[in-house]
Amino acid sequence: MSVLWQRVRGWRGSMPGGSVGIRLAVMAMIDAVGTGAFLAVSVPFITRSVRLSEGSLGLGLTLSAAIALGTAIPIGILADRIGPKKVLVGVSLWRCACFVVYPFVQNLWQFLTVVCLLGLVDKAAAPMEQALVGQATATDDRVRVVAILRSLRNVGFTVGALLGGIGLLIDSRAGYSAILLVNAASFAVLATLASRLPVLSAPAKSLRRRFSVSVLRDGSFLSFTGINAVLTMHMTLLSIGIPLWIVGHTAVSSALISPLVAVNTVLAVALQVRASRDTDTIAGAARALVRAGICLAVCCLLLVAAPKLPVVLAVGVLLLAMVALTGGELFQSAGGWGGSYLLAVPGEEGVYLSVFWLGVAVQQIAAPVLVSVVVTSGTTGWAVLAALFAVCGLAAPLIGRWAQAQADNRTPADPSLAEAT
Repeated sequence: MSVLWQRVRGWRGSMPGGSVGIRLAVMAMIDAVGTGAFLAVSVPFITRSVRLSEGSLGLGLTLSAAIALGTAIPIGILADRIGPKKVLVGVSLWRCACFVVYPFVQNLWQFLTVVCLLGLVDKAAAPMEQALVGQATATDDRVRVVAILRSLRNVGFTVGALLGGIGLLIDSRAGYSAILLVNAASFAVLATLASRLPVLSAPAKSLRRRFSVSVLRDGSFLSFTGINAVLTMHMTLLSIGIPLWIVGHTAVSSALISPLVAVNTVLAVALQVRASRDTDTIAGAARALVRAGICLAVCCLLLVAAPKLPVVLAVGVLLLAMVALTGGELFQSAGGWGGSYLLAVPGEEGVYLSVFWLGVAVQQIAAPVLVSVVVTSGTTGWAVLAALFAVCGLAAPLIGRWAQAQADNRTPADPSLAEAT
């Protein structure tokens, strides 16, 4: 933990974006601590205090996810009209209100109501935060700022999980409710800080009188979003794929899972900023995705080898697989951020980034099923997944050139949109 704190202190002295970057960092930490605390107690609260079944919990989360997918693009369009800062403030206040009510849930219908209300804005926060970074920091700083924010979020989630552990130790409705209210307070603070954040640019006035869904006709951006979504499967490999593979197909003890996850967390915090270097051009972002695809393919092939080895060697191979997975995570994140900024049409960043993050959301729904099939299929499944990762990564430069050609040929209808991406 001391290593993480030294890293945070080092950032404070060299934070890109100056005071605005520091404010964004504080916002990210507060948000992550509250969310990490909530995630630690959310399931026990519903199953032990509200006494709902696991099936009822799954139903609520599924409905919430479906609603979130349907509202992401409209909220992105709204952000292009009034600005992501106002939308983020509204989203944060909405989530605050929902979590204030959450501790009072007593039955299934109340639970479904609260989670569905949360679902209305659930997929809006991430693209709004990214869009706000784009408006509040200089173009040359934005990818590095997002990288630092992601690393700080990892620290914040860890702190939040420890805080949530207090609620788990108390193991009473009062303890869980206190943690839920802490999360509500974090969103209130986030809204306050966001409302006071200065921005370098704002939506053009002419955009306030029209809606645009041109992103749905932008083949290069949708292709980029698609390959990025596939590469984000590293999240599901970390949480589901590797644990299932270790437990069901290797002779290694399941106790190794926690240290492997810790390795991923430490490396992600320490190296995310370095991995984001040179991703402020389309070519640089594409190269990062190529590296991500190769790293994730290597991870899959290493996992195939683990069951065939003695325990000691298998542990070493699994450690290498986790390092490769982390490399894929770092390069995918950096390339995805850089590319999504650069490929978005100026003036329509809100809806473009919403679609970009919608791809990640779809992956989060579909990937658990796919990864479960891969684990069940064994060597063949991992080989196919490795090939998929490699193909998606290697396709990034081609899609980047396609997008660059479209951007070069684009003639903005409004002079204010003539700024080059």
